[in-house]
Amino acid sequence: MSDIERVPVVATIGNFDGVHLGHQELLREVVATARTLGVESLCITFSPHPQQVLVPERAPLALTSLNERVSLLRELGVDGVLLVEFSRDLSTLSAEAFLDLVQTRHRLVELLVGPGFAIGRERSGTLPVIREIGARQGFAVHEVPPVTVRGEVVSSTRIRRLLSEGDVRLAAELLGRPYRLAGRVLPGARRGRAIGFPTANFRPPKERALPAEGVYAVVARVDGRAHPAVAHLGRRPTVGEDEVLLEAHLLDYHGDLYEKWLEVEFIERVRGTKRFDSVEELRRQIVQDVEVARARILAWHLV
Repeated sequence: MSDIERVPVVATIGNFDGVHLGHQELLREVVATARTLGVESLCITFSPHPQQVLVPERAPLALTSLNERVSLLRELGVDGVLLVEFSRDLSTLSAEAFLDLVQTRHRLVELLVGPGFAIGRERSGTLPVIREIGARQGFAVHEVPPVTVRGEVVSSTRIRRLLSEGDVRLAAELLGRPYRLAGRVLPGARRGRAIGFPTANFRPPKERALPAEGVYAVVARVDGRAHPAVAHLGRRPTVGEDEVLLEAHLLDYHGDLYEKWLEVEFIERVRGTKRFDSVEELRRQIVQDVEVARARILAWHLV
């Protein structure tokens, strides 16, 4: 393919799990640079995560689904998202061989990367190596500094840690939006309805990072509308069930949610999971949880 046929681009490469504030800053730089140079912007990302292929036992749990990740990347204004299927064969390529593949369809004008960037076999394509390749292949390489929040670099690893601690509020600050889980509402035992708090339940995807078990103030989205809600994520010791479920009670909502697609955005943790001695004790606690959740969602809207 000739240079005339290849699309000139300013590009970036990465996993972009979570599309957090650091990723967003990098992508904004890519888009701005491309517009200044009068070329297209391109984000190159991978699926599945390389560690899922190479060391599955150490693969991180995802902060976004693939569809959500691509959608978030496009919302940042990039002209194109190139989704590369990661495989063991791909992992054997050198950084230069991988960039050669990219260059068969796109003419790299500039490559912008984040801190600690490395590609190619055994991550041998570090920033100095990529700069040498760029000099040979005819593109410039620039490193975009990391974004820090409260004195620490924003990273997917840090966000996963915060979620595991139940600190969904700070996780949202690093993501630039509340952490979100979604699923199809399942038929339930209707225990919540029996005590005056009907819930919509779904199983969180197994590949997703989960906040610590407990009760959360959340925003539930269904049929394109947002509703304040209180949700329990985890096992249900009071009724002796060990399956991890997300159970959301939508405040002031009336209607049947069975089989609907439900998105839940975590605003703040209310309390941890606990076992109650009776259903009545559980009911009294839920009354308190609802009031706390309502107040915290209101405060969040006012920020």
